[in-house]
Amino acid sequence: MGLIERDGELAALTALATRAHGGEGNLVMITGEAGAGKTALIEEFTRQRPDNDRVLWGVCDPLATPRPLGPLHDVARDLLPRTREALTKAEHAYQMFDAVWDDFSSQPTIFVIDDAHWSDQGTIDLLRHLLRRVGRSTTMVIITAREGEFVVDADPVRLLLGDIARTENARSIALSPLSVDGVASMIGDRALDAQQLHRRTGGNPFFVDQMLAHRGVDLPASVRDAVLARTVGLDSSGWEVLNLLACAPGAISETVIAELAIPSSGLQRLGETRLIQRTPRGVSFRHDLCRNAVQTVIPPGAEPALHQRMIAAYDAVGADPAVIVHHARGAGDNTRLRAAAAEAGRVAARSGAHQQSAEFFRMALSAGGSDDSADAELLELLAWECYLIDRLDEAVAAGTRALALRTASHDAAGVSADHHALAVYEWYNANRAAADHHVAQSIAATVGSTQAGPAAVASGHGHAMSAFLAMQAGRVDDARRDLARARELATRLDSPELAARVDIIAGCCDVMDGTPAGRQAVLERLAHAPAHLDEIYSSGYSNLTYLDVEQRRIVEATDLLATGIGMTVERDLPVCRAWQVGSRGRLGLIRGDWVGAKADCAEVLDSGSAPLTKIWPLLVSGLVALRSTGGGADDLERAWDLVERYGEPLRLMPAASALVERSWLTGVADPRTDTFVRLLVDTDAAGLEWSRGDLAVWLRRTAVGFPADAVAERLAEPYRQQLAGDIAGAAESFDGLGITYEGALASVESGNPDRIARGLAALDRLGAHLVADKLRRDLRATGVAAVPSRRRRASMAHPAGLTPRQAEVLALMCDGLTNAELAQRLFLSEKTVDHHVSAILSRLEVAGRREAVRRARALGVVD
Repeated sequence: MGLIERDGELAALTALATRAHGGEGNLVMITGEAGAGKTALIEEFTRQRPDNDRVLWGVCDPLATPRPLGPLHDVARDLLPRTREALTKAEHAYQMFDAVWDDFSSQPTIFVIDDAHWSDQGTIDLLRHLLRRVGRSTTMVIITAREGEFVVDADPVRLLLGDIARTENARSIALSPLSVDGVASMIGDRALDAQQLHRRTGGNPFFVDQMLAHRGVDLPASVRDAVLARTVGLDSSGWEVLNLLACAPGAISETVIAELAIPSSGLQRLGETRLIQRTPRGVSFRHDLCRNAVQTVIPPGAEPALHQRMIAAYDAVGADPAVIVHHARGAGDNTRLRAAAAEAGRVAARSGAHQQSAEFFRMALSAGGSDDSADAELLELLAWECYLIDRLDEAVAAGTRALALRTASHDAAGVSADHHALAVYEWYNANRAAADHHVAQSIAATVGSTQAGPAAVASGHGHAMSAFLAMQAGRVDDARRDLARARELATRLDSPELAARVDIIAGCCDVMDGTPAGRQAVLERLAHAPAHLDEIYSSGYSNLTYLDVEQRRIVEATDLLATGIGMTVERDLPVCRAWQVGSRGRLGLIRGDWVGAKADCAEVLDSGSAPLTKIWPLLVSGLVALRSTGGGADDLERAWDLVERYGEPLRLMPAASALVERSWLTGVADPRTDTFVRLLVDTDAAGLEWSRGDLAVWLRRTAVGFPADAVAERLAEPYRQQLAGDIAGAAESFDGLGITYEGALASVESGNPDRIARGLAALDRLGAHLVADKLRRDLRATGVAAVPSRRRRASMAHPAGLTPRQAEVLALMCDGLTNAELAQRLFLSEKTVDHHVSAILSRLEVAGRREAVRRARALGVVD
């Protein structure tokens, strides 16, 4: 029987394939309930394609912990030899992804991934990698996923759906149940009631098909009964195949079938029942619902022996370790489970499937039965994967257990390395005191280890981490002392990794204390980063962009964040990505792009990221809410709680400024004001001229006394001008740097009528309504005549409220450029362009790009 009521969906796929042939590749997500006909639709679509289209079909299997990049390995035999080599030998996921992309770009390709609701993190990362490039190719990617199988917001498939919704060259197709007429078409000339069958099956095509395949007079009560009815009359060989298939997570390859010595007669009889099918992957059930039905009637106690048979067969032909894990668990074979899970964890980490890697390492550890050294290594691997996926409490717990085992075995290098790793985890987890303790212990563990070897290298990294923490606390001189020791070890031990780390931290120290060559030195080191961009180099991007924003290098920060964030996505470094997206949110706040800033901050806060990465998102979200409606109190308090746990002036001062601003706006004194004053006066940390100036000006606005002369020389120029009474000069300085909010406040406070009008208009455009209203009341109270009223909403949405970059993007949008073309023209990442386009649509109060172009032309902003 052909497809029923799927002509529209088939036509949509055909149209998209035609576009792909013309160089406008695309990605399609087909969703629907189990049995909706997703696979049947794609089979019919690919059957109609011309022979020169290469069709690659991979499947995600229902494993408890999925195979890393399983669908990609399914199609490996049809890929180019160099691609197959990358899949087996590449050390990092991005190398595999780049090889696959090059392969797909070599000829028109349709890449199908069936049952993506069972996919691993690595497969989702591959799809996101392809999604960012597919629009410039002749490739079409088709994914199927069941509705309702991904309900958690953090589910990778749900995140992919979000990407698809925001990408022009991607679309989703949802398959609806059949109508009563559709069911009637399937019934044909059978003497059955279409309404009753539709009611019983919900219009699900597979359920209808199973019911109609029943040979009895009456319809069975359930689909399960309809499936099992086909097993009537099967001999023992047929049931043997069914039971083995029910224990397997997916298809059983022909080579494994041969090893299992399954007679062909059993396969032939089963084929006649339409319970199983032959595919390029081997023999499988026609649908997973068939598997579910058969699983319910496997004899009690029979499963372990079935799984052992599968293990023996796979041992003979070779198998993905994730598949062995599945069968070892079913067989209750803990020895095999531990070995296979440990190997699967390493493979998953290499494939970029860090969620699955952590789960495999947990399984290996829970299986028991090994020595302390092996357990320590597994715990260290688990801790690192948990760090990468932002499960820091678990990373600390695993690292602590590993440390105990290394200590018991008197492994100085291992003890030092574990203390160092724990210092990293604890710092990201907002436990600065614990981080300081661990870094001290890391150094102490290797005292006397002067000879070349693991202990000496560990000592060097301990000193480098000590310098990093000192730098974060603003103690640059202390950092340089530790760096000198680390550099000496790096040189003597010829450790390129340690040398790179020392150079990056040293450059950041120079940036903090104002040494001009420091920033360039860091950039030059980052330019020589390895292609896989490990944590050392990505941390360099994170810290330098943070300092660029802190010290108001607006243009440099914008460009470097575009580069750094793109690399964290490509190289699967979620912690560093969250840190840099938070910095971009802070930059948006400073530049006046509050819509984009809120979007960036919401992304970080909604992702369950490390506490370190949440500080700026909380402050930015709180400040935007405070300035617009008077809200945001909870976010500001949460941010203060976090920065207190760090005790680092680099983070304390901005949080203190936000709380003082709240006091100014609400008229409610903060009981911590004395603490804020001491922070301003007593802190001599380097590189904080801007945050120190911000805090000083807010304290002055709230009439809090402090010795201004004592701090004046340690402030950035615009703030020094404000405290000296040159308000108009400060306003000009802020405006010249593109620091919108502070410039608007200074303009209003300047007393110049023209500047007052411009400042209030800028606050209106920003959406700082509560601030603007307060300033209008204050102006009227002091006798200022003709205070401008709040601008009408239509006026506030004028494109003059766009940032310079947004105006540039809008002009290119009017030329009809896609996001990918915009990114190429502006030397930005597509994600950054997407962020700008979203902000433009919001500012212009339109729903799409075409409306934005029409509105821009109507306003006369573009030709």
